[in-house]
Amino acid sequence: MLNILLVIIGSIAYGFLPIFVKNIIPYGYSSISIVFYRYLFTSIALFIIIIIQKKSFKINKKQFIELFIFSIAGLGLTFYLLSQALLYISAGLTNMIHFGYPVVVLILMTVIYKEKINLLKIMSALSSIIGIFLLIKIVAVESFKGIIYALLTTITYSSYIIANKKSSFASLDTMVALFYMSLMVSLVFFIAGILTKDLQLLNNIFVFYNFTAISLLCTIFSLGLLLYGVKKLGSSLASILNMFEPTTTVIVSAFIYDEKLTVNIIIGSVLIILSTVFMIFSNNSNN
Repeated sequence: MLNILLVIIGSIAYGFLPIFVKNIIPYGYSSISIVFYRYLFTSIALFIIIIIQKKSFKINKKQFIELFIFSIAGLGLTFYLLSQALLYISAGLTNMIHFGYPVVVLILMTVIYKEKINLLKIMSALSSIIGIFLLIKIVAVESFKGIIYALLTTITYSSYIIANKKSSFASLDTMVALFYMSLMVSLVFFIAGILTKDLQLLNNIFVFYNFTAISLLCTIFSLGLLLYGVKKLGSSLASILNMFEPTTTVIVSAFIYDEKLTVNIIIGSVLIILSTVFMIFSNNSNN
C-alpha cells in the first residue's frame, strides 16, 4: 500500500508542472528562459545527488551524441512547446492533450520497429484521438495556436520515450542520463536566448521559487518516486497510477485559475486516460 501511495504522490507532484509554469508566464519570462532555468536548476541538483551517491558520470562518444540529439529534440523542445501552449490555453487542457503521446509512440513503434498491433492498441489509439478531438472542440479560434503547440509535444516527447528504450544511453543510470540531458538543454537554450536576446535575468523571488519547485518537485522528486514504483510494483501498475498526473493538472488548475470543467473536458480527459490504460494492458498481455 505504501509503494502505491508513493507512486501516486510522485504522479501528483508532476501534475503541478504546468501550474508552476503558468505562475511564471505573467512575469514576462519567455519560453526560452523557462526551459533554460528549469534544466539549469535540474542539472545542478542532479549533479549534487550523483556526487553524493557516488555514481559514475562516464559515457561513451555514441551515448554523448544521442543524449545531445534527444535532449534537445525530446526534453528541451517538448518543454518549450508546452510553455508556448500555456500562453494560449489552460494548464489542464495543455497537459491532457500532451498525454496523448503514448498513441504517437504506438504509431512510431509500429511503423519504424514493426511492433505488432492488437485490438487493445487500436482501442487505445481511437480513445485518445476522440478524446483530443473533444478537447479541441472547446477551444476558441484565437487560442488554436495553443492546441498546435500541445499536439506537437506528443511527437517530440515520443522521440524521448522511444530513445530511452532503443538508444545507446538506455543502459545508463536514469539520473546520470537525465543530468547530461538537462545540462545539454540548459546550455543550448542559454545560447539560443543570448542569440535571440530572449533570455531574461532571474531577479524575482516568486519566480525563483517556482523554478525550484519545477526542478526539485516536478522533475527529480516525481521521477524518483515513479522509478521506485516501477521497481517495486512493476511498470504496468506504476504506469496506471501515473494517470494521476494529468488529472491533477485539470483539477488544480480549475481551482487556482477558475478554469471551467465542461462536459467535453471531462469526457475527453477520461478517454485520453483510458487510451493509456488500454496501452498498458496491451503491453502487459504481450509480455
